[in-house]
Amino acid sequence: MSDAIVQVSQASAEGGSAATQVLSSAQELSRSAGNLRREVTEFVARVRAA
Repeated sequence: MSDAIVQVSQASAEGGSAATQVLSSAQELSRSAGNLRREVTEFVARVRAA
C-alpha cells in the first residue's frame, strides 16, 4: 500500500512540474505574440505612411 502512495505522490509532483512548465511556455508565447502584434501594427503604419 505504501508503495502505491509513494507512486501517486511522485506522479502528482511530476504533473505539477509539467503544469508549471506549460504555464511558463504559455506566458512566453503570449509575450511573443504581443510583441509580434505590435511590430506588425508598426510595419503596416509605416507602409501606409509611405
